[in-house]
Amino acid sequence: MDKLLHFNRSLSGMLIVLICLQAIILSSNGLTNMDYHLSRLKNADASVSAYHGFHGDNSAELTINREGNYARIYIYPDPPLQFEDLDQLSMWVNPLSGDGSIQVELYLDGDGDDSYSSKNAGDARIISEKKTCSEAGMSSNTWNELDGFDLQYNKYKDNDFPMGSLDDCKSRLGNERIVKIYITVYKDKEINVSQTSALIDYIRIGDEIISFEPLEKEDIKDGPSSATPGGLITYTITYGNNGMESVDVIVKEIFDPKTVFIAAYPSPDPGTFGTWTFHNLPPGAHGQIVIKMRTLKPAAKGIIDGQVSGNGFMSRKGVLSTEFDSYIITNRVFIEAGEFNYSASATTRIRPIIGSTLAFGEHGSGVYRSNEKLTYNSASISAERQILAEFSPCTINQSPNSTPLFLQGDWSANLRAENDYRDISWSDRYYEGQDLNLSYQTQLGKTLSYLETSAAFQGQADRTAYWPGGFADTHLTGNFSLTGGARWRWANKTISPEKEWLACSCPIEDSLIAS
Repeated sequence: MDKLLHFNRSLSGMLIVLICLQAIILSSNGLTNMDYHLSRLKNADASVSAYHGFHGDNSAELTINREGNYARIYIYPDPPLQFEDLDQLSMWVNPLSGDGSIQVELYLDGDGDDSYSSKNAGDARIISEKKTCSEAGMSSNTWNELDGFDLQYNKYKDNDFPMGSLDDCKSRLGNERIVKIYITVYKDKEINVSQTSALIDYIRIGDEIISFEPLEKEDIKDGPSSATPGGLITYTITYGNNGMESVDVIVKEIFDPKTVFIAAYPSPDPGTFGTWTFHNLPPGAHGQIVIKMRTLKPAAKGIIDGQVSGNGFMSRKGVLSTEFDSYIITNRVFIEAGEFNYSASATTRIRPIIGSTLAFGEHGSGVYRSNEKLTYNSASISAERQILAEFSPCTINQSPNSTPLFLQGDWSANLRAENDYRDISWSDRYYEGQDLNLSYQTQLGKTLSYLETSAAFQGQADRTAYWPGGFADTHLTGNFSLTGGARWRWANKTISPEKEWLACSCPIEDSLIAS
């Protein structure tokens, strides 16, 4: 009789931390990378039980009634595990009633499609020899270790594949990958036994542990796919001791510099900013840390007030914008548990802010005078500008002994006011001008946006305006003066189609005198 009661493999303390965030979800490691579920049959049941755990509070309880046949644990490695890399396969079993039989099945993918099919000659199903708990040397109402490497296996429906150990199977099928594992308890064959039941806990498959604790399936670190600028993000760090002995667990969180720490429960270690130490954490014990962070949001305010006058060549450009580009934040966690170190990260895209942009400028040679006042905050932009320019050639001396540069340039000016939040755009362009007398006022905000212009100009001009429901496009050539006004006030976010015109009081109003 094979002796299957063992405790000859030392198990080092193992910890993995999970980070859970509301929303979506990124691919990451969990306390176990083995997905599993328990069978539910008419006359047999497999469920997580807090009756008596070997590792932590919980274990899997498999119960078969007289009319039933088996209860099963289904395990799915994620990603599939290379068969040749399987160096540990064990579990702890506590027989409660009856003398049930235990069987282990390995389903192997041989063609790389991450699945098993009995019709695929490249796939394989390896099944251990059934043995009752008593044949395996197990004692009732006691935890016994069952080592899968002590079992004998054959290949399903392959008479040419001789019965052998798991190492023998690996030598023949090592290039294949394990896509699922079944652990089955069959009922006692004795007719007078009304119920067969057993507890199974601390299943070890390679470096992965399944101990049926509530949090072990969670991701190591997870995060929302996106968040709003300035929005609150909650990180939940779930830690646990997967080792066989108590261990000090140290959790270190590295915050993205584009985030602001708000609060955490429990609080970090005294004198630290993101380090938690849990002393003598028992095997199978878990806990959580809840961290609240806030992302950065632009909140600048400014006023630019100035005057310029002179004679020569000048070029001026300016841009103000309340828009804010999308950016990425990444928070990272590191865990120390004895000789084991783990790390994980969560990456979140901060959504852009849709706002307004004001771009302006002018250039040319001659006499130039300007007066302006620009006001900016995170929600709106306003501007008042007056420009007076007369064309004349000019010279520039780069050094006392250099030949003066002769410059002449027609006057041109441009103005672009966009409210992307309301889909409004105004654009004025003046070019090939001799004289320019231009003034305008504009405000771009969520509720009110307007542009009022007055110009006397000799040259050419293009004026365009776009707003929800219409557009205007004007081209002027010659010597002309004009005034124009466009105003948009957002009165109601649910404007009905028949009243939509009320939200825009005459989008373009122009008065033109040309010669």
